Amino acid sequence: MPISVAKTPLTGIEATLGSALLDRIIRSRILVVGAGGIGCELLKNLAQSGFRNVEVIDLDTIDVSNLNRQFLFRAHHVGMPKCTVACEVATAMCPALTCNGDEIYAPNFIAHHGNVKDNERFDVSFFKRFDVVLNALDNVDARRHVNRLCLASTVPLVEAGTTGYLGQVTVIAKDANVECYECQPKPTQKVYPICTIRSTPSMPVHTIVWAKELFKLMFHEKPELSMLYEDPILGKQADLLIGSQEAKSDDNSPQRPSVYMDIVIDRKPKHDPSADETVIRQYACDCISALYAKEIQKQLEMDRYKTAKKKPFALSDELLFEGCFKLIAPTKQEVYRSTDSWTPVECVSELAQCVVDAYTSNIIPFPTGEFDKDDSLSMRFVTAASNLRSHQFGIPMQSFHDAKGIAGNIIPAIATTNAIVAGLQVLQVFKLLRLKMQHEESAQSDRRFTDSIRDECHYTYCLRDKTRKGFYLQPTKLPEPNPKCFVCRNSQVEICLDTESWNLFNFVQKVIKGRLGFAEPSILVGDSQIYEEGDGADTDCYSINLIKPLTKLPGGGIKVGTTL
Repeated sequence: MPISVAKTPLTGIEATLGSALLDRIIRSRILVVGAGGIGCELLKNLAQSGFRNVEVIDLDTIDVSNLNRQFLFRAHHVGMPKCTVACEVATAMCPALTCNGDEIYAPNFIAHHGNVKDNERFDVSFFKRFDVVLNALDNVDARRHVNRLCLASTVPLVEAGTTGYLGQVTVIAKDANVECYECQPKPTQKVYPICTIRSTPSMPVHTIVWAKELFKLMFHEKPELSMLYEDPILGKQADLLIGSQEAKSDDNSPQRPSVYMDIVIDRKPKHDPSADETVIRQYACDCISALYAKEIQKQLEMDRYKTAKKKPFALSDELLFEGCFKLIAPTKQEVYRSTDSWTPVECVSELAQCVVDAYTSNIIPFPTGEFDKDDSLSMRFVTAASNLRSHQFGIPMQSFHDAKGIAGNIIPAIATTNAIVAGLQVLQVFKLLRLKMQHEESAQSDRRFTDSIRDECHYTYCLRDKTRKGFYLQPTKLPEPNPKCFVCRNSQVEICLDTESWNLFNFVQKVIKGRLGFAEPSILVGDSQIYEEGDGADTDCYSINLIKPLTKLPGGGIKVGTTL
């Protein structure tokens, strides 16, 4: 029998959804993958809607820059795992349910700090424990992985994503005859989480995003709009917490505010075309030192880069001095081409020159400080700043020309859009639980339940511009699956390559893992196994095949017409 929640904070939910569905909500098990922008909004919604059994998977830690849009986190949480803090805060938001004065169905929010692609922890049997899975991820590879796990475990997945002011929510379910996440090719990702930008950059676009935010911090009339800006009040709070005995004894104690803020903001000179260039150049050198030497060294001592592909290093004082005061900036030299690659010391020189030009010339970025990829000073600054950071993190450096192409294709995340799509996701969960409850009551087949998903749930678009009828949300029927989808339709993928020049190693890395997204593949040619990974895999046995051309592999090799 459904429990009675009369005279509790959930009375409104019960009046809206009915006591039977509320009871189902309270008893259901929900998995949330991701505790960032969308994930925080999701957990708040779930907690206040009556959900009591929620588990969260996330691998990130909280950064100062998260605080302006991930509203479950505060200054004293910086450095702690996102999922841990999010579960603690969401638990506190759960309305109490009592019976005869005793609390019943106490909230049980469980955090899993790790990568959802860790097959040892999060396999199909793990996913089978849940009624619904909610995706709050920011990268295509992880979404593919969760999509496949949900299809394999037959657990409905509510997938969501945002791109600036745009967003979408859809439902994916095995045998529901609806599109899975991989039925359609995905465009190149253009939204990057700031925690990756600040702590674990691995691609040129990450450092270019960082450089654009630095440009905003140094030159914008409202530097607080930059994702690198740190509120001095929050910084003082973090300092006080770090100074307390409690914080000193806690490995997850907050980090101190970044060392560059005092120099970049508090010592910022006034824009004056008649200013002494030597003074401005010294300010530029101090900023570069704080950003690329002192801040990096401090973060290394705090082990903040433990998840980066390559730990960075602090720039030397000698390189900084030569670049700031001795070398002529590459764009000021007689022979300069936009396709030239700059050395690290040339990047320092160019960056310092940009600061001097900005504060002593009647040109953009003043008076507003808005970045413009078509403005020479803006792009010179971003190219130099991003290349220096790339150099520190072992990322390929870009020419002015290449950096400009990347800088023009970046879209920021919007907190309001995250909140909207998270709300739409929870509404879809209500539908799924109601449909499953109705199915169980009528003793109909599983196929009937999946049919009802296709008929009742929707693919909803969040729009920036309203429709002709004045709506900003556009629900449509769930799309039918792509008959050629190799994930949900058991279809074949045709691959064209030179089997004489390709070896198995390149094929596995670039095609099987890179393009098709398999994590631990086993590959067979006919009845002959040529490669395998995962638990119990005999990697030594198959490693000899990795260097062989595809045509020389066992089982007749991979040739024209071969099916793997």
